[in-house]
Amino acid sequence: MSSTIQPHRRNSKDVPPRLASHLDAILMNPGPPALYQLNTDRKYIDGNQKKVRRWTYGKRDKKKQNKVILMVGETGAGKTALINTMINYLLGVKFEDEEFYQITEEDDDIEESLTQTSAITVYEVFVEENPTSLTIIDTPGYTNTEGYEKDREISEYLITLFSDEDGIHYIDAVCFVMKATQNRLSGKELYTFHSVLSLFGRDIENNIVFLFTHSDGRHPRDALSAIKKAQIPCRRDGKKQPVHFLFNNQQKEKRDKQCESVLNSAWEMGEENMSEILTLLEERNRKSLQMTLDVLKERRGLEACVSNLKERISEEEVKMKELTGIQEAIKQHREKIQKCENFQFTVRTSVKEKVSTDDEWWWSRNQTCCNVCEENCHKKCWEEPSSCEVMKKNHCTVCTGKCHYSEHVRENKKYVVKTKTITMTFHELKLEYERTGEKPKTNFDKKIYENISNEHERNKKESENKTEIEEKLVRDLEKIKNEKSKLLHEAYIIITEGGGKR
Repeated sequence: MSSTIQPHRRNSKDVPPRLASHLDAILMNPGPPALYQLNTDRKYIDGNQKKVRRWTYGKRDKKKQNKVILMVGETGAGKTALINTMINYLLGVKFEDEEFYQITEEDDDIEESLTQTSAITVYEVFVEENPTSLTIIDTPGYTNTEGYEKDREISEYLITLFSDEDGIHYIDAVCFVMKATQNRLSGKELYTFHSVLSLFGRDIENNIVFLFTHSDGRHPRDALSAIKKAQIPCRRDGKKQPVHFLFNNQQKEKRDKQCESVLNSAWEMGEENMSEILTLLEERNRKSLQMTLDVLKERRGLEACVSNLKERISEEEVKMKELTGIQEAIKQHREKIQKCENFQFTVRTSVKEKVSTDDEWWWSRNQTCCNVCEENCHKKCWEEPSSCEVMKKNHCTVCTGKCHYSEHVRENKKYVVKTKTITMTFHELKLEYERTGEKPKTNFDKKIYENISNEHERNKKESENKTEIEEKLVRDLEKIKNEKSKLLHEAYIIITEGGGKR
Protein backbone atom coordinates (compact mmCIF):
# COMPACT_ATOMS: atom_id res chain seq x y z
CA MET A 1 0.00 0.00 0.00
CA SER A 2 1.45 3.35 -1.00
CA SER A 3 2.03 6.16 1.45
CA THR A 4 2.50 9.81 0.49
CA ILE A 5 5.78 11.65 1.04
CA GLN A 6 5.53 15.32 1.82
CA PRO A 7 8.01 17.06 -0.51
CA HIS A 8 10.50 19.53 0.89
CA ARG A 9 9.35 22.87 -0.57
CA ARG A 10 11.61 25.85 -1.12
CA ASN A 11 10.68 29.47 -1.62
CA SER A 12 9.93 30.33 -5.25
CA LYS A 13 11.67 33.15 -7.07
CA ASP A 14 10.96 34.95 -10.32
CA VAL A 15 11.33 32.59 -13.24
CA PRO A 16 12.53 33.13 -16.83
CA PRO A 17 10.05 32.96 -19.71
CA ARG A 18 9.03 30.09 -22.01
CA LEU A 19 9.19 26.66 -20.29
CA ALA A 20 9.47 27.90 -16.71
CA SER A 21 6.28 29.89 -17.15
CA HIS A 22 4.16 26.75 -17.42
CA LEU A 23 6.26 24.01 -15.79
CA ASP A 24 5.63 23.21 -12.13
CA ALA A 25 9.08 23.93 -10.78
CA ILE A 26 10.98 25.99 -8.22
CA LEU A 27 13.99 28.13 -9.12
CA MET A 28 17.08 26.93 -7.26
CA ASN A 29 19.82 28.97 -8.95
CA PRO A 30 19.46 31.84 -11.46
CA GLY A 31 22.38 30.51 -13.52
CA PRO A 32 22.91 30.64 -16.41
CA PRO A 33 21.57 28.13 -16.95
CA ALA A 34 18.76 28.69 -14.47
CA LEU A 35 18.42 25.56 -12.32
CA TYR A 36 14.92 24.39 -11.39
CA GLN A 37 13.64 21.67 -9.09
CA LEU A 38 10.55 19.94 -10.49
CA ASN A 39 7.69 19.60 -8.02
CA THR A 40 6.75 15.94 -7.84
CA ASP A 41 4.06 13.87 -6.21
CA ARG A 42 5.94 11.50 -3.89
CA LYS A 43 4.77 8.17 -2.51
CA TYR A 44 6.25 5.06 -0.95
CA ILE A 45 5.25 1.95 -2.82
CA ASP A 46 6.19 -0.30 0.10
CA GLY A 47 4.30 1.63 2.78
CA ASN A 48 6.01 1.95 6.15
CA GLN A 49 9.18 0.15 5.06
CA LYS A 50 10.07 3.24 3.00
CA LYS A 51 12.64 1.55 0.79
CA VAL A 52 10.88 1.88 -2.58
CA ARG A 53 9.63 5.32 -3.54
CA ARG A 54 7.90 6.83 -6.57
CA TRP A 55 8.26 10.45 -7.67
CA THR A 56 5.79 11.53 -10.35
CA TYR A 57 5.91 14.74 -12.34
CA GLY A 58 2.86 15.75 -14.33
CA LYS A 59 -0.58 14.23 -14.55
CA ARG A 60 -0.53 10.50 -15.08
CA ASP A 61 -2.16 9.60 -18.38
CA LYS A 62 -2.71 5.91 -19.12
CA LYS A 63 -3.41 6.77 -22.75
CA LYS A 64 0.19 7.86 -23.26
CA GLN A 65 2.79 5.42 -24.46
CA ASN A 66 4.92 4.74 -21.39
CA LYS A 67 8.49 3.47 -21.59
CA VAL A 68 10.21 1.87 -18.59
CA ILE A 69 13.97 1.67 -18.16
CA LEU A 70 16.09 0.33 -15.31
CA MET A 71 19.25 2.32 -14.55
CA VAL A 72 22.24 0.56 -13.00
CA GLY A 73 25.70 1.92 -12.37
CA GLU A 74 28.46 2.40 -9.85
CA THR A 75 28.42 5.39 -7.54
CA GLY A 76 30.11 8.27 -9.33
CA ALA A 77 29.33 7.04 -12.84
CA GLY A 78 27.06 10.04 -13.40
CA LYS A 79 23.69 8.36 -13.17
CA THR A 80 21.96 11.25 -11.40
CA ALA A 81 23.00 13.84 -14.01
CA LEU A 82 22.00 11.42 -16.76
CA ILE A 83 18.51 10.96 -15.34
CA ASN A 84 18.02 14.73 -15.26
CA THR A 85 19.32 15.01 -18.84
CA MET A 86 16.70 12.50 -19.97
CA ILE A 87 13.97 14.41 -18.18
CA ASN A 88 15.00 17.70 -19.82
CA TYR A 89 14.81 16.09 -23.26
CA LEU A 90 11.31 14.86 -22.50
CA LEU A 91 10.32 18.35 -21.30
CA GLY A 92 11.57 19.83 -24.57
CA VAL A 93 14.27 22.02 -23.03
CA LYS A 94 16.69 23.58 -25.56
CA PHE A 95 20.20 24.91 -25.01
CA GLU A 96 19.14 28.45 -25.92
CA ASP A 97 16.48 28.39 -23.19
CA GLU A 98 19.30 28.63 -20.64
CA GLU A 99 17.26 26.48 -18.26
CA PHE A 100 17.88 23.09 -16.70
CA TYR A 101 15.41 21.03 -14.66
CA GLN A 102 16.18 18.32 -12.18
CA ILE A 103 13.82 15.72 -10.78
CA THR A 104 16.40 14.30 -8.36
CA GLU A 105 17.45 16.15 -5.24
CA GLU A 106 20.82 14.52 -4.90
CA ASP A 107 24.01 15.35 -6.74
CA ASP A 108 26.42 12.69 -7.96
CA ASP A 109 28.96 13.61 -5.29
CA ILE A 110 26.51 12.70 -2.53
CA GLU A 111 24.83 9.83 -4.34
CA GLU A 112 26.30 7.50 -1.75
CA SER A 113 24.09 9.03 0.95
CA LEU A 114 21.01 8.22 -1.11
CA THR A 115 21.91 4.54 -1.04
CA GLN A 116 21.57 4.63 2.72
CA THR A 117 18.19 6.36 2.81
CA SER A 118 16.19 4.84 -0.05
CA ALA A 119 17.18 1.79 -2.02
CA ILE A 120 15.07 2.37 -5.12
CA THR A 121 13.48 5.48 -6.62
CA VAL A 122 11.02 5.32 -9.51
CA TYR A 123 10.85 8.57 -11.49
CA GLU A 124 7.78 9.10 -13.69
CA VAL A 125 7.44 12.02 -16.08
CA PHE A 126 4.25 12.92 -17.94
CA VAL A 127 4.51 15.93 -20.24
CA GLU A 128 1.25 17.13 -21.75
CA GLU A 129 2.82 18.05 -25.09
CA ASN A 130 4.76 14.79 -25.40
CA PRO A 131 2.96 11.60 -26.54
CA THR A 132 5.52 9.46 -24.69
CA SER A 133 5.91 9.25 -20.93
CA LEU A 134 9.02 7.90 -19.26
CA THR A 135 9.54 5.79 -16.14
CA ILE A 136 13.08 5.43 -14.79
CA ILE A 137 13.88 2.87 -12.09
CA ASP A 138 16.98 4.10 -10.29
CA THR A 139 18.93 1.62 -8.15
CA PRO A 140 21.53 3.83 -6.46
CA GLY A 141 22.28 1.29 -3.77
CA TYR A 142 23.06 -1.52 -6.18
CA THR A 143 26.80 -0.95 -6.11
CA ASN A 144 27.48 0.91 -2.90
CA THR A 145 30.36 0.21 -0.53
CA GLU A 146 28.32 -1.65 2.08
CA GLY A 147 29.07 -5.03 0.50
CA TYR A 148 27.40 -7.75 -1.51
CA GLU A 149 24.75 -8.43 1.15
CA LYS A 150 23.38 -4.94 0.46
CA ASP A 151 23.05 -5.85 -3.22
CA ARG A 152 20.89 -8.83 -2.26
CA GLU A 153 18.53 -6.44 -0.51
CA ILE A 154 18.05 -4.49 -3.73
CA SER A 155 16.77 -7.71 -5.31
CA GLU A 156 14.24 -7.90 -2.48
CA TYR A 157 13.20 -4.30 -3.08
CA LEU A 158 12.77 -5.05 -6.78
CA ILE A 159 10.49 -7.95 -5.88
CA THR A 160 8.37 -5.47 -3.92
CA LEU A 161 8.33 -3.06 -6.86
CA PHE A 162 7.45 -5.74 -9.41
CA SER A 163 4.83 -7.52 -7.31
CA ASP A 164 2.93 -4.53 -5.92
CA GLU A 165 -0.37 -3.77 -7.63
CA ASP A 166 0.80 -0.18 -8.04
CA GLY A 167 4.32 -1.21 -9.05
CA ILE A 168 6.14 -1.93 -12.32
CA HIS A 169 5.04 -4.93 -14.39
CA TYR A 170 7.16 -4.65 -17.56
CA ILE A 171 10.46 -3.21 -18.71
CA ASP A 172 11.68 -1.84 -22.04
CA ALA A 173 15.41 -1.44 -21.42
CA VAL A 174 18.13 -2.10 -18.87
CA CYS A 175 20.72 0.69 -19.04
CA PHE A 176 24.17 0.17 -17.57
CA VAL A 177 25.83 3.51 -16.86
CA MET A 178 29.62 3.83 -16.98
CA LYS A 179 32.21 6.44 -17.89
CA ALA A 180 33.29 6.57 -21.53
CA THR A 181 36.94 6.71 -20.44
CA GLN A 182 36.73 3.54 -18.36
CA ASN A 183 39.14 0.87 -19.61
CA ARG A 184 38.20 -1.98 -17.29
CA LEU A 185 35.25 -3.22 -15.27
CA SER A 186 35.72 -3.61 -11.55
CA GLY A 187 34.83 -6.83 -9.76
CA LYS A 188 31.92 -4.99 -8.20
CA GLU A 189 30.59 -3.92 -11.60
CA LEU A 190 30.89 -7.45 -12.97
CA TYR A 191 29.03 -8.75 -9.95
CA THR A 192 26.31 -6.16 -10.52
CA PHE A 193 25.93 -6.98 -14.21
CA HIS A 194 25.55 -10.67 -13.51
CA SER A 195 23.18 -9.97 -10.62
CA VAL A 196 20.87 -8.12 -13.00
CA LEU A 197 21.14 -10.90 -15.57
CA SER A 198 20.22 -13.43 -12.90
CA LEU A 199 17.17 -11.36 -12.02
CA PHE A 200 15.77 -11.24 -15.53
CA GLY A 201 17.22 -14.29 -17.25
CA ARG A 202 18.95 -14.59 -20.61
CA ASP A 203 15.95 -13.32 -22.55
CA ILE A 204 16.71 -9.78 -21.29
CA GLU A 205 20.00 -9.71 -23.25
CA ASN A 206 18.51 -7.84 -26.22
CA ASN A 207 17.18 -5.14 -23.85
CA ILE A 208 20.57 -4.33 -22.30
CA VAL A 209 22.32 -1.20 -23.57
CA PHE A 210 25.15 0.99 -22.28
CA LEU A 211 25.04 4.71 -21.50
CA PHE A 212 28.52 6.26 -21.51
CA THR A 213 28.90 9.45 -19.48
CA HIS A 214 31.65 12.10 -19.44
CA SER A 215 32.07 11.54 -23.18
CA ASP A 216 33.91 13.96 -25.47
CA GLY A 217 31.92 12.68 -28.43
CA ARG A 218 34.63 10.42 -29.79
CA HIS A 219 34.38 6.66 -30.22
CA PRO A 220 34.46 5.13 -26.69
CA ARG A 221 37.13 2.58 -27.59
CA ASP A 222 38.27 1.90 -24.01
CA ALA A 223 34.81 1.36 -22.58
CA LEU A 224 33.72 -0.90 -25.44
CA SER A 225 36.92 -2.91 -25.10
CA ALA A 226 36.24 -3.38 -21.38
CA ILE A 227 32.72 -4.64 -22.10
CA LYS A 228 33.94 -7.09 -24.74
CA LYS A 229 36.73 -8.35 -22.49
CA ALA A 230 34.25 -8.97 -19.68
CA GLN A 231 31.92 -10.76 -22.14
CA ILE A 232 28.85 -8.90 -20.90
CA PRO A 233 25.70 -10.12 -22.71
CA CYS A 234 23.96 -7.15 -24.33
CA ARG A 235 22.23 -5.86 -27.45
CA ARG A 236 24.54 -5.67 -30.49
CA ASP A 237 24.42 -3.50 -33.58
CA GLY A 238 25.02 -4.53 -37.19
CA LYS A 239 28.77 -4.48 -36.59
CA LYS A 240 28.45 -6.75 -33.54
CA GLN A 241 29.31 -3.81 -31.29
CA PRO A 242 27.51 -3.33 -27.93
CA VAL A 243 24.69 -0.82 -28.45
CA HIS A 244 25.70 2.35 -26.61
CA PHE A 245 24.83 6.03 -26.28
CA LEU A 246 27.02 9.02 -25.42
CA PHE A 247 26.41 11.78 -22.87
CA ASN A 248 28.61 14.53 -21.48
CA ASN A 249 27.03 15.38 -18.08
CA GLN A 250 27.77 19.11 -18.44
CA GLN A 251 24.24 20.31 -19.14
CA LYS A 252 23.98 22.41 -15.99
CA GLU A 253 27.56 23.72 -16.02
CA LYS A 254 27.82 27.50 -15.62
CA ARG A 255 27.94 29.16 -19.03
CA ASP A 256 30.06 31.99 -20.37
CA LYS A 257 31.23 33.12 -23.81
CA GLN A 258 34.46 31.16 -23.57
CA CYS A 259 32.89 27.72 -23.13
CA GLU A 260 29.46 28.26 -24.70
CA SER A 261 30.37 26.47 -27.93
CA VAL A 262 31.70 23.40 -26.11
CA LEU A 263 28.66 23.21 -23.84
CA ASN A 264 26.32 23.62 -26.80
CA SER A 265 28.00 20.68 -28.55
CA ALA A 266 27.65 18.57 -25.41
CA TRP A 267 23.96 19.48 -25.17
CA GLU A 268 23.35 18.57 -28.82
CA MET A 269 25.13 15.24 -28.35
CA GLY A 270 22.81 14.47 -25.45
CA GLU A 271 19.74 15.39 -27.51
CA GLU A 272 20.86 13.25 -30.43
CA ASN A 273 21.50 10.21 -28.26
CA MET A 274 18.25 10.62 -26.31
CA SER A 275 16.40 10.68 -29.63
CA GLU A 276 18.12 7.42 -30.59
CA ILE A 277 17.21 5.85 -27.24
CA LEU A 278 13.53 6.69 -27.64
CA THR A 279 13.64 5.34 -31.20
CA LEU A 280 15.09 2.12 -29.84
CA LEU A 281 12.34 1.97 -27.21
CA GLU A 282 9.74 2.18 -29.96
CA GLU A 283 10.57 -1.40 -30.92
CA ARG A 284 8.28 -4.10 -29.65
CA ASN A 285 10.91 -5.49 -27.34
CA ARG A 286 9.10 -5.10 -24.03
CA LYS A 287 9.63 -7.79 -21.40
CA SER A 288 6.98 -8.80 -18.90
CA LEU A 289 8.24 -8.99 -15.34
CA GLN A 290 5.95 -11.82 -14.28
CA MET A 291 8.55 -14.46 -15.12
CA THR A 292 11.21 -12.37 -13.40
CA LEU A 293 9.01 -12.17 -10.32
CA ASP A 294 8.48 -15.93 -10.38
CA VAL A 295 12.24 -16.48 -10.68
CA LEU A 296 12.96 -14.14 -7.77
CA LYS A 297 10.38 -15.82 -5.56
CA GLU A 298 11.63 -19.28 -6.47
CA ARG A 299 15.18 -18.20 -5.69
CA ARG A 300 14.12 -16.98 -2.26
CA GLY A 301 12.43 -20.32 -1.65
CA LEU A 302 15.57 -22.21 -2.67
CA GLU A 303 17.79 -20.03 -0.50
CA ALA A 304 15.48 -20.62 2.46
CA CYS A 305 15.58 -24.38 1.83
CA VAL A 306 19.37 -24.49 1.62
CA SER A 307 19.70 -22.32 4.74
CA ASN A 308 17.41 -24.67 6.66
CA LEU A 309 19.36 -27.72 5.48
CA LYS A 310 22.63 -26.15 6.60
CA GLU A 311 21.19 -25.62 10.07
CA ARG A 312 19.91 -29.21 10.22
CA ILE A 313 23.30 -30.54 9.08
CA SER A 314 24.94 -28.48 11.81
CA GLU A 315 22.55 -30.00 14.36
CA GLU A 316 23.47 -33.51 13.22
CA GLU A 317 27.14 -32.68 13.71
CA VAL A 318 26.41 -31.51 17.26
CA LYS A 319 24.55 -34.77 17.97
CA MET A 320 27.53 -36.74 16.70
CA LYS A 321 29.80 -34.90 19.14
CA GLU A 322 27.34 -35.57 21.98
CA LEU A 323 27.17 -39.30 21.30
CA THR A 324 30.92 -39.49 20.89
CA GLY A 325 31.24 -37.84 24.30
CA ILE A 326 28.98 -40.45 25.91
CA GLN A 327 30.89 -43.21 24.16
CA GLU A 328 34.21 -41.96 25.49
CA ALA A 329 32.76 -41.54 29.00
CA ILE A 330 31.55 -45.15 29.06
CA LYS A 331 34.93 -46.43 27.89
CA GLN A 332 36.68 -44.40 30.55
CA HIS A 333 34.39 -45.56 33.38
CA ARG A 334 33.61 -49.13 32.31
CA GLU A 335 35.05 -50.64 35.47
CA LYS A 336 33.00 -48.36 37.70
CA ILE A 337 29.84 -49.32 35.83
CA GLN A 338 30.70 -52.98 36.27
CA LYS A 339 31.20 -52.45 40.00
CA CYS A 340 27.76 -50.81 40.19
CA GLU A 341 29.16 -47.50 41.34
CA ASN A 342 27.82 -44.12 40.43
CA PHE A 343 30.26 -42.18 38.40
CA GLN A 344 30.35 -38.66 37.04
CA PHE A 345 31.17 -37.72 33.49
CA THR A 346 31.23 -34.44 31.63
CA VAL A 347 29.76 -33.93 28.18
CA ARG A 348 28.83 -31.08 25.85
CA THR A 349 25.10 -31.04 25.20
CA SER A 350 22.98 -28.96 22.86
CA VAL A 351 19.81 -27.08 23.63
CA LYS A 352 17.57 -25.48 21.01
CA GLU A 353 16.18 -22.12 22.08
CA LYS A 354 14.13 -19.37 20.51
CA VAL A 355 15.89 -16.03 20.78
CA SER A 356 14.98 -12.47 19.86
CA THR A 357 16.30 -10.91 16.65
CA ASP A 358 15.64 -7.33 17.76
CA ASP A 359 19.37 -6.60 17.92
CA GLU A 360 19.83 -7.58 14.26
CA TRP A 361 19.55 -5.19 11.34
CA TRP A 362 15.89 -4.36 10.68
CA TRP A 363 15.80 -6.20 7.33
CA SER A 364 16.88 -9.48 8.94
CA ARG A 365 14.62 -9.47 11.98
CA ASN A 366 11.47 -11.15 10.68
CA GLN A 367 11.61 -14.95 10.56
CA THR A 368 9.04 -17.57 9.63
CA CYS A 369 9.53 -20.56 11.94
CA CYS A 370 7.85 -23.93 12.39
CA ASN A 371 6.63 -24.49 15.95
CA VAL A 372 6.34 -28.25 15.40
CA CYS A 373 9.76 -28.94 13.89
CA GLU A 374 11.35 -26.06 15.81
CA GLU A 375 13.14 -24.89 12.68
CA ASN A 376 13.79 -21.62 10.88
CA CYS A 377 12.00 -21.91 7.55
CA HIS A 378 12.37 -18.45 5.98
CA LYS A 379 14.69 -15.73 7.17
CA LYS A 380 14.07 -12.07 6.32
CA CYS A 381 10.42 -12.83 5.65
CA TRP A 382 7.87 -10.02 5.48
CA GLU A 383 4.82 -12.08 4.52
CA GLU A 384 2.34 -13.88 6.73
CA PRO A 385 2.96 -17.67 6.80
CA SER A 386 0.03 -18.38 4.47
CA SER A 387 1.60 -16.11 1.81
CA CYS A 388 5.25 -16.95 2.40
CA GLU A 389 7.29 -18.03 -0.65
CA VAL A 390 8.27 -21.32 1.00
CA MET A 391 4.63 -22.41 1.26
CA LYS A 392 3.18 -24.49 -1.57
CA LYS A 393 -0.30 -25.98 -1.44
CA ASN A 394 -0.58 -24.63 2.13
CA HIS A 395 2.41 -26.66 3.34
CA CYS A 396 6.00 -25.68 4.01
CA THR A 397 8.59 -26.90 1.50
CA VAL A 398 11.44 -26.31 3.94
CA CYS A 399 10.87 -27.76 7.42
CA THR A 400 11.46 -31.44 8.14
CA GLY A 401 7.79 -32.30 8.63
CA LYS A 402 6.57 -30.19 5.66
CA CYS A 403 4.01 -28.83 8.11
CA HIS A 404 0.87 -26.79 7.38
CA TYR A 405 1.34 -23.02 7.34
CA SER A 406 -0.87 -22.76 10.45
CA GLU A 407 1.92 -24.45 12.41
CA HIS A 408 4.23 -21.59 11.48
CA VAL A 409 4.65 -18.13 12.92
CA ARG A 410 6.34 -14.97 11.63
CA GLU A 411 7.98 -12.96 14.38
CA ASN A 412 11.17 -11.25 15.48
CA LYS A 413 12.56 -14.52 16.85
CA LYS A 414 14.53 -17.47 15.55
CA TYR A 415 15.71 -20.88 16.69
CA VAL A 416 19.35 -21.29 17.65
CA VAL A 417 21.27 -24.28 18.97
CA LYS A 418 23.38 -23.54 22.03
CA THR A 419 25.86 -25.89 23.63
CA LYS A 420 26.81 -26.18 27.27
CA THR A 421 28.90 -28.46 29.47
CA ILE A 422 27.09 -30.61 32.06
CA THR A 423 28.28 -33.11 34.66
CA MET A 424 25.97 -36.01 35.51
CA THR A 425 26.07 -39.38 37.23
CA PHE A 426 24.80 -42.52 35.58
CA HIS A 427 22.10 -42.73 38.27
CA GLU A 428 20.93 -39.17 37.54
CA LEU A 429 20.86 -39.98 33.88
CA LYS A 430 18.68 -42.99 34.52
CA LEU A 431 16.28 -41.08 36.81
CA GLU A 432 15.89 -38.28 34.32
CA TYR A 433 14.47 -40.61 31.70
CA GLU A 434 12.33 -42.51 34.14
CA ARG A 435 10.35 -39.40 35.00
CA THR A 436 6.91 -39.39 33.44
CA GLY A 437 5.77 -36.48 31.30
CA GLU A 438 8.89 -34.42 31.85
CA LYS A 439 11.23 -33.31 29.14
CA PRO A 440 14.86 -34.04 30.03
CA LYS A 441 17.28 -31.21 30.44
CA THR A 442 19.70 -32.86 28.06
CA ASN A 443 19.05 -33.31 24.39
CA PHE A 444 20.20 -36.95 24.05
CA ASP A 445 18.13 -39.72 22.53
CA LYS A 446 15.97 -41.49 25.15
CA LYS A 447 16.64 -44.92 23.67
CA ILE A 448 20.35 -44.40 24.11
CA TYR A 449 19.89 -43.87 27.82
CA GLU A 450 17.50 -46.77 28.13
CA ASN A 451 20.16 -48.96 26.57
CA ILE A 452 22.75 -47.51 28.94
CA SER A 453 20.51 -48.39 31.89
CA ASN A 454 19.98 -51.94 30.64
CA GLU A 455 23.67 -52.32 30.06
CA HIS A 456 24.30 -51.18 33.62
CA GLU A 457 22.22 -54.07 34.94
CA ARG A 458 23.93 -56.56 32.67
CA ASN A 459 27.35 -55.38 33.74
CA LYS A 460 26.60 -56.62 37.24
CA LYS A 461 26.72 -60.18 35.94
CA GLU A 462 29.33 -60.15 33.22
CA SER A 463 32.30 -58.30 32.00
CA GLU A 464 32.74 -57.50 28.35
CA ASN A 465 35.45 -55.77 26.39
CA LYS A 466 32.85 -54.03 24.35
CA THR A 467 29.38 -53.46 25.76
CA GLU A 468 26.19 -53.52 23.78
CA ILE A 469 25.62 -49.89 24.63
CA GLU A 470 28.86 -49.04 22.93
CA GLU A 471 27.72 -50.98 19.92
CA LYS A 472 24.44 -49.07 20.02
CA LEU A 473 26.33 -45.79 20.18
CA VAL A 474 28.38 -46.85 17.18
CA ARG A 475 25.16 -47.64 15.30
CA ASP A 476 23.65 -44.31 16.34
CA LEU A 477 26.73 -42.46 15.19
CA GLU A 478 26.54 -44.23 11.86
CA LYS A 479 22.86 -43.35 11.62
CA ILE A 480 23.61 -39.67 12.21
CA LYS A 481 26.41 -39.75 9.64
CA ASN A 482 23.99 -41.22 7.13
CA GLU A 483 21.40 -38.55 7.99
CA LYS A 484 24.00 -35.84 7.50
CA SER A 485 24.98 -37.38 4.16
CA LYS A 486 21.32 -37.48 3.16
CA LEU A 487 20.87 -33.80 4.03
CA LEU A 488 24.00 -32.85 2.10
CA HIS A 489 22.73 -34.78 -0.91
CA GLU A 490 19.34 -33.08 -0.63
CA ALA A 491 21.04 -29.69 -0.55
CA TYR A 492 23.09 -30.64 -3.62
CA ILE A 493 19.97 -31.72 -5.53
CA ILE A 494 18.16 -28.50 -4.63
CA ILE A 495 21.06 -26.32 -5.75
CA THR A 496 21.88 -28.17 -8.98
CA GLU A 497 18.35 -28.92 -10.12
CA GLY A 498 16.79 -25.60 -9.15
CA GLY A 499 14.44 -26.99 -6.54
CA GLY A 500 12.82 -29.62 -8.71
CA LYS A 501 12.85 -32.08 -5.81
CA ARG A 502 11.13 -29.81 -3.32
